[in-house]
Amino acid sequence: MANDDQNQQQPQQPGMPGMPGMPGMMPGQGMPGQGMPGMNPMMGGMNPMMMQMMQMMGQMAGGMGMAPQFDASAAPFQGELSKDEDSGLDADIIRPATFDDLIRKQEPLPTGTVLDHLCLTEDGKHSLGGLPKGCTMALVGPPGKGKTRTTLGTLARVAQSGTKVAFVVAEEGFHDKAGSGRDDLGSRMTKIGMSATGLSEAEFRKQVLENMWVIESQYHRGQTWDDFIAKYRYLVEKAGIGFVVIDSLNMLDPSKNKTADHLSTLKTYNHEQGVTCLCVGQIKDTGAPVGGEAMQHTADAVFLIEEMGLSSKEIASEWGGKYRERIDIIRAVKCVSSPTFPHPIRIEQKPGTGELLVSALQPADKAVLPLA
Repeated sequence: MANDDQNQQQPQQPGMPGMPGMPGMMPGQGMPGQGMPGMNPMMGGMNPMMMQMMQMMGQMAGGMGMAPQFDASAAPFQGELSKDEDSGLDADIIRPATFDDLIRKQEPLPTGTVLDHLCLTEDGKHSLGGLPKGCTMALVGPPGKGKTRTTLGTLARVAQSGTKVAFVVAEEGFHDKAGSGRDDLGSRMTKIGMSATGLSEAEFRKQVLENMWVIESQYHRGQTWDDFIAKYRYLVEKAGIGFVVIDSLNMLDPSKNKTADHLSTLKTYNHEQGVTCLCVGQIKDTGAPVGGEAMQHTADAVFLIEEMGLSSKEIASEWGGKYRERIDIIRAVKCVSSPTFPHPIRIEQKPGTGELLVSALQPADKAVLPLA
């Protein structure tokens, strides 16, 4: 037919070959009625898959009534401000200008060990003379260096002074109920305490043990962090505990993944209750404390026991040792409430108790400062 012949001879419009449409249009962009067979004319020849995607997007945005997404952290800022009758909000807001005792002086908790020399008075001219009272601290170091023995002697002296103390045991059993013949931790604590205080067994029982409580919190018995906190809070608030030793903080979390978080929780509670707390900590093979920088950042004070190599004859002469010998030192990594002694302190263990003392070989130009 004539019309058919004319259509066949009509030149193609610019676009895809063999596809009718407007100049420059891609496939599926033709005018209504010029799409592919079976295509909705109202969609202008749109690709069926694209059409389905647009329909789904429309349903998600409005057809199904879904709310727009937003950052969950912005949720507390939505809605109306709480009314003034909510006394809890006002109670949590602090106005320092109302304090009568705004400026405080850091007080010491004497230990009778090298720990008395690691922190200084405000003017930096004297050793503080004890652990910074009211702080939650970490004493970290390799095994066998005298950490536990130092804390046991400290517990005895503090309890003898009349302060009620608690000993949290997480690494071993405290009392050998089976009678296996082992010199258990309770026995070792008594012997070290008697030697540290100079008391007889009867006097030690009356003057020291009457002010002491022990919490066993071993994870192999199914004890969790929450179980420990429940017992800890009960004891602190019921007995009025003023000083606590935890041996060791790392073993309260055998995964070693939440040491810093647990220490932060414990520190906040201790601050509220006025508790001085010394946590014994472990180190990794690298020499860094378990819990890493996060743990060191969290603690009020960190005391680190290390081995120092005397790598030259000059250094060996300065520290009273032999060339290439390794000596034990302790240093204050930080303390938020007082200045710290700026040099390492060479340590030695006291005969009989194993407590850590300042070595007589400490260099003269790095001598510890006199007690306040």
